[in-house]
Amino acid sequence: MSSQEVDVSSRVKLALSLATKVSKFLISIQKKPSFIIEKKGSIDLVTEADKGSEKILRHGILSKFPKDSILGEEEGSVENSGDYRWILDPLDGTTNFSHRLPLYAVSIGIEHKETKQVLGGVISLPALGDTYYAEKNKGAFKNKKQIKVSDTVNLIDALFCTGFPYQRENETDRIISYLKNLLLKTRGVRRTGAAALDLAWVAEGRFDGFWEERLSPWDMAAGGLIILEAGGSVTTFDGNSFSPYIPNIIATNSKLHDLARQELTFTIQDSLEHY
Repeated sequence: MSSQEVDVSSRVKLALSLATKVSKFLISIQKKPSFIIEKKGSIDLVTEADKGSEKILRHGILSKFPKDSILGEEEGSVENSGDYRWILDPLDGTTNFSHRLPLYAVSIGIEHKETKQVLGGVISLPALGDTYYAEKNKGAFKNKKQIKVSDTVNLIDALFCTGFPYQRENETDRIISYLKNLLLKTRGVRRTGAAALDLAWVAEGRFDGFWEERLSPWDMAAGGLIILEAGGSVTTFDGNSFSPYIPNIIATNSKLHDLARQELTFTIQDSLEHY
């Protein structure tokens, strides 16, 4: 085992431990009679659970790996001198969480800073009791059992999922066009409200594919790797290799990838905008 493999394995092990700790925290908050909910935008929420979850993750990471860097949704960046960066979504699906729905996730990606390759990823679904994880070139797993993407070969037999951006006022025509195209060509389209959960479910074959625009690195980093390690395909809308820093994604079981991309013609230049 190379030194990098040891480095990544030790970090994934920590991520799994922290995901368990954060999951217990989130479940306890959601069970409270009330909790603090604030607005980042007109419909974009943040809760005490988001902030508390990220604090647990940051403290746990920097206690064990003080030279690592962190990119998180709520607290911004920590830049240190080490080779690795953690990409954190402490609570993906905040609106669901706030409405006491069980469809929310914790997403932890681990990338090599120089290459920007995601090498490890963990997604926890606290209310459902499931944890998904992967290391590059070592396969993808759910609750310690290896998982694979679906075998669906025809779009009409496929179940897809998608999400809608918070800033959508000027983009509804394109969003509805994409939705209409896939809705008419597939068995159906679902929208859970948590991108990390969607990606995990593509990885294990519950969904055959997923697409979304205007995502952030913390939405995609872990899930993209987990799908690739489960045998799926993950690209940008225009077919380039997956990067969590390009804010759009198509993820499928591989067999449907080209067919899905044909239905999602790229038309808006600023959707190619890099972070």
